[in-house]
Amino acid sequence: MLSRSNYIVKYQYMKKTSLLFILLFLFTSLSQAQLISERTQGKVIIGADIFTDFSTGKKYDNFDLRAINQGVSVYSMFNFKFDNTPHSASVGVGYTGHNYYMKGAYVKQPYNEVTEFVNVPYDYKLSKINVNYIDIPVEVSFRFVDKFKLTAGFKFGILATGKTKFVGELLDNDQTYRLKANRISNLEKYVYSLTLRAAYRSVHVFMSYQFSDTFKNGTGPAVKPFSIGIGVRPF
Repeated sequence: MLSRSNYIVKYQYMKKTSLLFILLFLFTSLSQAQLISERTQGKVIIGADIFTDFSTGKKYDNFDLRAINQGVSVYSMFNFKFDNTPHSASVGVGYTGHNYYMKGAYVKQPYNEVTEFVNVPYDYKLSKINVNYIDIPVEVSFRFVDKFKLTAGFKFGILATGKTKFVGELLDNDQTYRLKANRISNLEKYVYSLTLRAAYRSVHVFMSYQFSDTFKNGTGPAVKPFSIGIGVRPF
């Protein structure tokens, strides 16, 4: 257990470090992606996205998400150019990590068949569910002019890990508790999403809608994330 003052200092430091890491990650990804694209004459592309999730599912007892739920995805794709056109199709493999930050509640028993969210009446710093997938993306890209491109696609996700984490007070004793679970029993093994990207040079706006549930039907909240973010990849 940590004292409150020590935890606040550590928490603020971690937030600043995470932001710097994300910016460095995007810059490095763009540099490496451009290099690989040049070496393979555009046949192999590498990209990265950072985004926030909004849940579009039905309400669930004591489950409510904060406004920003940041996530990240990285991927590598093989590019097939259409003959005599600037357009192309791509297929590849990637990773996506979603973070669902809960408001005023935490997961009490993540190993149960039905997920229960319990209200937290005391101060807390972090309460989240982290879900990670191995992706198989398929996309079609349309280049209209030299600097602009529109990409539509489909993404099939295979569950890799599901975790929960809580840091805060659970009792009226001014103590900070850290609860972690490395498995959630009732997550769907497979998810499906539609994706859309609008690119200017190597930077794009990214949108995705997962039309399958994150949790198995009737065992947890109907989380169907709508993701919006930015990303980088070779043009």
